[in-house]
Amino acid sequence: MRALLVRALAIALVVAACGRAPSSTKLSIKVTDHGVPVGARVLLLDGAGNALHIGVLDKYGQRQSAGAREFAPGVIGTWDGIVLAYGTGDVPVGDAIPYGKYKVWAWRGIEYDLWQGDVDLSAGRGDVELAIALDRAWQPAGAIAADLHVHAHDSDDSTMPDTQRVSAQVAAGIQVIGLSNHNHNGDATAAIHALHLDGTVASIASNEVTSEAMHANIYPAIGPPPPAAQVISASPAQLMAMLRALPGPPIIQINHPRFRYQSLFDTTKWNGTSWPPPFPLDFDAVELVPGYAAFNAPGDRRLDEGLRDFYTLIDHGKLVAPVGGSDSHDFNWVLDGSGRTYVFAPWPFDQAAFVSAIRARRTEATDGPWLDARAAGAGPGEHVVPDHGKVQLDITLAQASWVRATRIRVQVGDQTQTIDVPPGNAFHWTGAIDVGTADTFIGVAADGDAAMPLLLTGTYERDKWNHAGDTPFAVISPILVDADGDGHWKRGDGDYLLTPLGKSTQ
Repeated sequence: MRALLVRALAIALVVAACGRAPSSTKLSIKVTDHGVPVGARVLLLDGAGNALHIGVLDKYGQRQSAGAREFAPGVIGTWDGIVLAYGTGDVPVGDAIPYGKYKVWAWRGIEYDLWQGDVDLSAGRGDVELAIALDRAWQPAGAIAADLHVHAHDSDDSTMPDTQRVSAQVAAGIQVIGLSNHNHNGDATAAIHALHLDGTVASIASNEVTSEAMHANIYPAIGPPPPAAQVISASPAQLMAMLRALPGPPIIQINHPRFRYQSLFDTTKWNGTSWPPPFPLDFDAVELVPGYAAFNAPGDRRLDEGLRDFYTLIDHGKLVAPVGGSDSHDFNWVLDGSGRTYVFAPWPFDQAAFVSAIRARRTEATDGPWLDARAAGAGPGEHVVPDHGKVQLDITLAQASWVRATRIRVQVGDQTQTIDVPPGNAFHWTGAIDVGTADTFIGVAADGDAAMPLLLTGTYERDKWNHAGDTPFAVISPILVDADGDGHWKRGDGDYLLTPLGKSTQ
């Protein structure tokens, strides 16, 4: 009895000293942009700079698919930070988050600078409030952010719940989600509604049609997809015919064409320059910034290969939209929105307008930098009539402080001009460029060789390819040059009637 009394007195003294029981520490986070709560990802790091991993790796021993800790709807502790779909959330301390003092990183995809601070989560601290005000690095004027290539539990290689996928996408600032499960129509609409995020994010029904020869996204995915048993061993020509026969018809997007595995340009052994290529050309978009191969590294310049391929297509008159996608299957490895497409379409989301904009190639693909490129006022996918063989080109490059693009490449037909980008978050260049006397195109891309922080993009490039990480890259849909002003763009095999939205071959 005496021992029990002594123990009770000791506990009472601790409670009196701390104000409450030591186990009651709770972290309350609020992330805002100009005072308005916004979705974000918040990462805790210990004194040695090591990230706090929450939950377990439950897929293949490397990926966190269904092993995250959901503290509340839209508040999820993951291997790579706390995902906050609404920008606010309460997280208990002492279990998933050990007591201690932490450095804090917070970010909201590539449009925002990294916020850094400190928080004391020692035992007995009670309610600890962490207020985070994010600073926007740039704004994609007139465009909405889409991740048109992501997976969740209906893919055979993911078990991630749809609501958690939506939460992670919103935390990255994505506005349109293409839930493209392997050989299965995906649609995040129900998950968005369950999270009460209608109006914040939208879904377009998608399917990554997966064969041994290639992966191709289709969206919007309407009606039953081709049976997987017919798809898996189909040749590129057979698969393309199946996709073109689908109702809609859908956008056909070639995914990660230089992934080395089940990737159209690699499996057909195309060298990226010979013409015609050894595959059908009946597609609408090419994933130039794929999350699983978003790097340029010594001896393996995967992004440059994709850009070369793309300009070869355009140079021979095959007009397609450049797109980007994270291809994220889980909470780690490749983070949501790390590769994305900006579509020049209206918000709130209008699916018909969105699809029309992609068909008209009104897109920009990026994993970090933002390019505002205009030729005599014409933007990506639009066209311009030159003045005596010249066009005034105006380029603004913007990037968050953790992104470092160092050069801009301007492509006019088969000619390239490189512009060095000085250090800083914004750079502007303007000048008159020669475009010749025949129909051509103006392409603009930006890139850099310094890898972006693994904690902000994911560790896949290091873990799979032994590279430093994602490297900055952005590319606009080329601006077409109508040299004689006849309303047609004629180059190589292509003859296109130029219209504000859409194209028709004659």
